[in-house]
Amino acid sequence: MAAKTQGGIRLSALCPKFLHTNSTSHTWPFSAIAELIDNAYDPDVSAKQIWIDKTVINDNICLTFTDNGNGMNSEKLHKMLSFGFSEKSVMNGRVPVGLYGNGFKSGSMRLGKDAIVFTKNGDTMSVGLLSQTFLEVTKAEHVMVPIVTFTNQRQISDPAESKNSLKAILTHSLFSTEEKLLAELDAIIGKKGTRIIIWNLRKDKNDKPEFDFDKDKYDIRIPEDLDETGKRGYKKQERLDQIVPESDYSLRAYCSILYLKPTMQIILRGQKVKTQLVSKSLAFIERDIYRPKFLNAKTVRITFGFNCRNKDHYGIMMYHKNRLIKAYERVGCQLKANNMGVGVVGIIECNFLKPTHNKQDFDYTNEYRLTIAALGEKLNDYWNEMKTKKNEEYPLALPVEEIQKQPDQTWVQCDACLKWRKLPDGIEHLPEKWYCSLNPDPQFRNCNVPEEPEDDDLIHPTYEKTYKKKDREKLKRRLEYSHQINNEILLKTSVSSSKDFKTFSSPNAKEPLPRLLIPKSSDASVRRSLPILIKVSPPHLDADSSLKRRTQSCATPVALKTPRLSDQTFNNHEEEDDDEDVIILEESSTPKPSADPDVPVVKTECINLDQEEKQKESSPVGEPCSATTSEARSEQLSSATQTELPKLVVKKEEVEDIPVQIPGAGMEKEQHKVNGVPETSVEMENELKNQLQSLNREKEMYQSKCEALTKQVETLEQQLLEMNNKYVKKEMCHQATETIPSCGEGNADGRSLAEVTALYEQALEEIATLKEQCSTLQNLKTECSKCADGESKSEVDEMAVQLDDVFRQLDKCTTERDGYKSQIEVLEVEKNQMACQCEELKAELAQLKASIPQAVARANDSTTSNVEDSVNFSDGESLKLRSLRVNVGQLLATIMPDLDLQQVNYDIDVVDEILGQVVEQMHEISST
Repeated sequence: MAAKTQGGIRLSALCPKFLHTNSTSHTWPFSAIAELIDNAYDPDVSAKQIWIDKTVINDNICLTFTDNGNGMNSEKLHKMLSFGFSEKSVMNGRVPVGLYGNGFKSGSMRLGKDAIVFTKNGDTMSVGLLSQTFLEVTKAEHVMVPIVTFTNQRQISDPAESKNSLKAILTHSLFSTEEKLLAELDAIIGKKGTRIIIWNLRKDKNDKPEFDFDKDKYDIRIPEDLDETGKRGYKKQERLDQIVPESDYSLRAYCSILYLKPTMQIILRGQKVKTQLVSKSLAFIERDIYRPKFLNAKTVRITFGFNCRNKDHYGIMMYHKNRLIKAYERVGCQLKANNMGVGVVGIIECNFLKPTHNKQDFDYTNEYRLTIAALGEKLNDYWNEMKTKKNEEYPLALPVEEIQKQPDQTWVQCDACLKWRKLPDGIEHLPEKWYCSLNPDPQFRNCNVPEEPEDDDLIHPTYEKTYKKKDREKLKRRLEYSHQINNEILLKTSVSSSKDFKTFSSPNAKEPLPRLLIPKSSDASVRRSLPILIKVSPPHLDADSSLKRRTQSCATPVALKTPRLSDQTFNNHEEEDDDEDVIILEESSTPKPSADPDVPVVKTECINLDQEEKQKESSPVGEPCSATTSEARSEQLSSATQTELPKLVVKKEEVEDIPVQIPGAGMEKEQHKVNGVPETSVEMENELKNQLQSLNREKEMYQSKCEALTKQVETLEQQLLEMNNKYVKKEMCHQATETIPSCGEGNADGRSLAEVTALYEQALEEIATLKEQCSTLQNLKTECSKCADGESKSEVDEMAVQLDDVFRQLDKCTTERDGYKSQIEVLEVEKNQMACQCEELKAELAQLKASIPQAVARANDSTTSNVEDSVNFSDGESLKLRSLRVNVGQLLATIMPDLDLQQVNYDIDVVDEILGQVVEQMHEISST
């Protein structure tokens, strides 16, 4: 499709103001410069070097960008200066950075108002102008792009068509003549390349240039500004609370990390930028993987390490198609106001995300949010693992973020082939220019050898996250320990409760369910805080169920104090209100029994479990057992429920240590004695008897279990013996079948169990004998092998020493060979220079020899009156010849040190003959 033109100038259907509007997407000036660097890096250009510099043309400060790429013809140049054209594709495995066809326009117009492009592709040379000033002066309604094309013979290819374009360029650019345009084309090194010049650079509100060219003569920096704290420095908008990395305000530092794997040299203001492999220049490098669900199980590699240059510059370096998009993006624990994650740098290539138009951020999609969250988790894992590992290795050392670090590996780029080579450890100082021939590793000492392959198919992380396992183990141990403590507390509580229970007999054996009558209190708060434990049981419990309830209550903590209840409690309980509250504390998970509303009186009994069991044994089966009540301690964990029971009143209680008043109509307080013996001794005797009975029961239980297990063992032994016998029989039958099928089979079946057992024991003895013989042979073999190893070891040592000497000699010869190669290269250069000089001298000598006969002929043809003049003429020629021979002699003296110039006669052809011999020898040497 032909481009629209107006007077020979190509048009675009966009308003001129769009050039400025489009450039505002670059809020950071270095992002605009990066767009121009990307154009040189992309595979359709494939420049090896790009030169960025500041120059002054006609008192205008200009930025220049010059590369040695493939260049462009006029059509490609027009597409680059127009909008919406992007024909970039993958070439030789290199993925283009450009996507929208907008980089040059937005980047160049962000830096300055005017730009001119010089390019040549080997066949033609073209000049194009993109100028806001030109469009403003001419009051153009559309964007006009003047383009002029020259042939290699420095002529305009289409003068009529290019007349107006050439006039516009010469009028509105910095170059007023055609010769100046051609001079700028000549400034492009080689036959191909592109040169961009931008002027009318943007200025700040104080009418000062946007860039600082004076602070560092080898750098382009963003000027410093005073911030709120009075400190000077430039900060990007998103780094409000961070220490600003140098790449934010130094173009040299930014270009060094611009590409994940640099394949192009950037020369900034005459000095090469020391680009680095960001993922290889860290310390304590580990790799993790990210498997997002939206990538269909594809893995993304993440590299983590510590920054060796400045620990305050940390975060995630997010690249897209080898190009840096976001630098030092903090995630995970790095967002917290502490020292966690300090110094840790992560590198990820997010080709699955979509960058914004200015290539300084990603579109805020769900995939981006998931990726940031995953990066935070992975970074936390790396930080915790490194912290734990270093603390275990060096517990008294500095924190891991404070330790001075060195990169794990050293990588350098060859200045000739631009390949990256790995160097051995210990090399600190490198020359200004490094080539593959200087590589200590002979395998990669040639530029034709490809780079070392990388493990792109990383499936698992390169490190084990042991801290997670340790955390799980710690949590498991804590749970086990807490469970053990709880069990011990319950066990101690049950033992103490069995000792603290006091035994009382029920005054009325026919009462099915004894209950506790809680004293009344007028204060509601006191009523709510009463620590009275009430066991609620159904009235229809039989002996078995009551036994179960008593067994569950064994684990219930019981207080050492029991409440004293007055007789008035039982006399006045019917007069109390029916709406009194009762606090019930439940300690077991058994179903709640239904309360019996018909029981008018609640009695209190504290019964020792052992005594209670004794009473149960002596009582009839159908007699109901009494329940136990106790006072709960304040520390005991229990669930409190409040319910309403009829005829239950809350009375005030008095607490004493030991004596308990038993409710009854004519009862008096007295110290109980049994047959004249104090109650304590009776209790001890009962307790000992109960313990003896429990031990006897346990003994019987264990005996029964032991007998059952013994029977099981005997059964298993019998089964094992039967299986063994069966196996022996099978083998015997098999052997008999091979010899005499009928007889062998019958004999095997006819043998008794004792005979089979004897045969089996005999076979075991034979097996043991064979094992002993095998062990003896094995010992002999071991001794023989030791002797042989001793002899062979000495031979191996001698061979190792010899091989070591051979390798040392080989390395020495290799070093000498390299030295000789370098000397040969130097001599080749000198030889070529001398050969050129010799050729020039021979040509001059031949010219002089050819001029001599002509001079002689002229002298013979001239008249006698002109003899003197001709003689003078010939004398002048002879002087030139003599001076030439003197110069040739001095040149020959550098080649032949033995040549004595004082004895050479320059009036004859001696020098000529020597020169001819030297030239012949050089030709022979070069041919060999």
